[in-house]
Amino acid sequence: MSIFEKIIGSLDDKREWKAIEARAKALSSEYRNAYKAMQKYLWSTGGMIDWQETKFVFNHIIDLLEAAEADGKSVKEVTGNDVAAFCDELVIDTKSWIDKQRQKLNDAIK
Repeated sequence: MSIFEKIIGSLDDKREWKAIEARAKALSSEYRNAYKAMQKYLWSTGGMIDWQETKFVFNHIIDLLEAAEADGKSVKEVTGNDVAAFCDELVIDTKSWIDKQRQKLNDAIK
């Protein structure tokens, strides 16, 4: 991977991200606002550091919201009342920025 790709990501990654965001934008306001709030929460709580995991999580959220919208369900019927816990559960097995920093510290001190 070139330094350029490390800084801005590959063009394929950008296209995939734009496609995810386009799907979110196509949701009605209730579901789009919920997606944006969940996205903000996931980024601010350490986020995911692996693109494949990130892509999977955000596509999964949109899949759920699209299905809920089609079925006439509210967001909380899908997520439950504790939306933060719902988001935490989605990323429970992913490696976060904090995990990466912990590993770097442990590796640095032998």
